[in-house]
Amino acid sequence: MVKIRVPATSANMGAGFDTLGIALNLYNRIEVEEISSGLDIRVLNTADYIPLDERNLIYRAMLVVFKEVRYKPRGLRIVQNSEIPMTRGLGSSSACIIGGMLAANVIAGHPLPYSRIIELAAKMEGHPDNVGPALFGGFCVSLMADERTIVHSTKIRPHIKCAVMIPDYFVATRKSREVLPDSVPFRDAVFNISHASILQAALISGDVSQLRIGVQDRLHQPYRRNCIDGFDEIFERTYSAGSLGTYLSGSGPTVLSFLDGNYSSFKAEMENFFTKNSHKWTCKILDIDNVGAVVSETKR
Repeated sequence: MVKIRVPATSANMGAGFDTLGIALNLYNRIEVEEISSGLDIRVLNTADYIPLDERNLIYRAMLVVFKEVRYKPRGLRIVQNSEIPMTRGLGSSSACIIGGMLAANVIAGHPLPYSRIIELAAKMEGHPDNVGPALFGGFCVSLMADERTIVHSTKIRPHIKCAVMIPDYFVATRKSREVLPDSVPFRDAVFNISHASILQAALISGDVSQLRIGVQDRLHQPYRRNCIDGFDEIFERTYSAGSLGTYLSGSGPTVLSFLDGNYSSFKAEMENFFTKNSHKWTCKILDIDNVGAVVSETKR
C-alpha cells in the first residue's frame, strides 16, 4: 500500500504567468496498491464527475511512469480523498498527476529520481508552475527548457498566510486560455519581468511591503477579469480588508490574498462582503506548505 499526500497549489501568481507557484495546506490524499488483476478506483468525497475507469487522471499519470520504466502492474486499486476543489484554480489536476506518478514510482521499485518525475509531470500538465510546488512545496520558480524542467523551491516564513476566496462556479482552463492574446506589447513584457522579480524577492526575503507591487500583471489578469463576476470590486475590497497582495489564482476563478497577522478580521470582512455577491464565495485562511508531496509505504 502506497499513501501519497499532495498539496493544493496556486500558480501564475500575478506577474508570474506560467512560472511562479506556491503550495497550500489543502490536500489530495491518495492510496494505491497493486492487486491481482483489474482496475478498482474509488473516490471518497462524492465527486460524481471524476472518472472511475481508464480515463481517471491519477491512473493515466501512473501509466506514464509505468511506460517510462517498462513496468506492467497486475492490477491496481486507487482510493482518492481530496480537499482540493476541482476546476477552481488551485491545482487539483497537478495534485492528481504528482500523486499518481509518485505512487507508480514506488510500486515499480523507485527507479526514477524526482528530477525525472517533475519532467514527466510538467510535460503531462503542459507547464510546471503547479506541478513544481505540488512536488517540492514552498514557493517555486519553474521553467521548461528543451527536455528539462527546472524548479527552484524556497521555504516561506510561517507568518505569511494566504486567504483563498473560492466561488461556487468554475472557469474552464481552455476557455481562460482562449481569452489571452497571441502577442503583447514589449512594454508589457518588461513590466511583468520586473514585477515578477520583485514578487520573488519579496517572498524570499520576507519583505511583505513589496508584495502588492509584485502581483501587478499585464499578461493574463486584464484579459481574464471578465470571466470573474465582480473582479475589480473583489480586488479592491481585499486591499481595504488588509491584503498585502491579491491575484487571480491559476486561471481562476479563485482569488488569493497574502496576509500577515490579520487573518480572522480579513476572513470576516470578506465573508460579509460576499453576502452581497450574486454567487456564493467561500474564504479559507491557509498556510503555505513548505514540505510538498509526502510518500509513505506500508508493507502487507
